[in-house]
Amino acid sequence: MFNFFSSAERLRNKTFNHLEKYSRPTLDFFLLTAVSSAIISIGLILDNASVIIGGMVVAPLITPIFGFSLYLIVFNIKGLFRTLWSIFLGMLLAIATAFIIGHFTSIVYNDTFTTTYEIISRTKPDLLYFLVALLSGMVGSYAYARQNLSEKIVGIAISAAIVPPLSVVGLSLAQTNTTFTISSLTLFLINLAGICLGSILMFIFLGFGKEKENKS
Repeated sequence: MFNFFSSAERLRNKTFNHLEKYSRPTLDFFLLTAVSSAIISIGLILDNASVIIGGMVVAPLITPIFGFSLYLIVFNIKGLFRTLWSIFLGMLLAIATAFIIGHFTSIVYNDTFTTTYEIISRTKPDLLYFLVALLSGMVGSYAYARQNLSEKIVGIAISAAIVPPLSVVGLSLAQTNTTFTISSLTLFLINLAGICLGSILMFIFLGFGKEKENKS
């Protein structure tokens, strides 16, 4: 292996410590997830891409996804369940927040909100979304492993677009639109699968999966 990757064990330990700290279902995690979904939901209703991007940067859901991928390749069952729990709770909170925003908007405007282009665009699952998520997972996991790059690659949360499809799920539920609910949830699952696969491939490439993690 090239000298560039000679410190794989040290990188893995640092990455584990970082993901361990930020992938737990803490108050900060829930607060940021709710705020992110609220901002994105408003941006979707306003058909404003800038507001949506701002909400995506805030979203913390990407971290437990990376944690899940890393725990998977080292067969850490406890870590797997913890990160899955964080992802699941984050999903529910994002959907519930969007649902509340959708109802609140309908009450304020005394009518249901318009289905905008930004909403519709998150209801069309496509293979290219999987490719974008795959590449985002690879870039994102690399950034987490090389922590000196983490602050320079904030855009990884944007390209993967994890929370917007969940926000559309909540908004669609508020409109009782079953078709959009299923389609946007499918898009989220495509993104989730792509990010997981991409990050798994990158972690393996970095040499993180050579030995089982000894920690419980």
